Amino acid sequence: MPFVYSNQPHVRKHGPAGYSDYTTFKPWLRDEFRFRCVYCLERERWCLSGHADFGVDHVRPQGNPEFANLAYDYENLVYACNRCNRAKRERLLLDPCVNQFAEHLQIADDGSIVGLTLEGQRLINCLGLADAKLQSTRRRLLLILRFHETHPDDPDARALYVDCFGYPDDLPDLDPLRPEKNSRPTGLTETYFRQREEGRLPETYF
Repeated sequence: MPFVYSNQPHVRKHGPAGYSDYTTFKPWLRDEFRFRCVYCLERERWCLSGHADFGVDHVRPQGNPEFANLAYDYENLVYACNRCNRAKRERLLLDPCVNQFAEHLQIADDGSIVGLTLEGQRLINCLGLADAKLQSTRRRLLLILRFHETHPDDPDARALYVDCFGYPDDLPDLDPLRPEKNSRPTGLTETYFRQREEGRLPETYF
């Protein structure tokens, strides 16, 4: 489901290294985290400007001198929407590659979000994940999903469903990129761009 947090820490499939500008990691992170914010689960397709409304977030804040050496470390970077990124600022919050977010956060059928732990509640408070507009957006998208499930043969329902829950049109092609190093080169064989080119990419995903 689109608003169910993972019950497992994220396992990275890419490992680029050697860039001197952390924003250069963005196409890798788009593919790594399936084109959605690791914190609020918002997707590129739901934003007017697509991936322009997303950016690179440092899990361990780059503004903290203690973590200055991690500014260009891919293992410290995640994909986040600009709203969550701005709200997080220099805070140290849950790491989706270490923590099972499902143990800390839960989204109900009405789009409301609940913190299951103190750390989960802190993340909600810091990022404003219980905001009424976000809840309304989640509720609307869940209604679209249910509408498609109850009207599977309705072409308009299907078109709306695919538009909301499909992959972006502009999938990043990582093959031409040449980082200085790549600790996980096999990840290139399973990029979403490669899967689409080979006819292996489904229309929608959760």
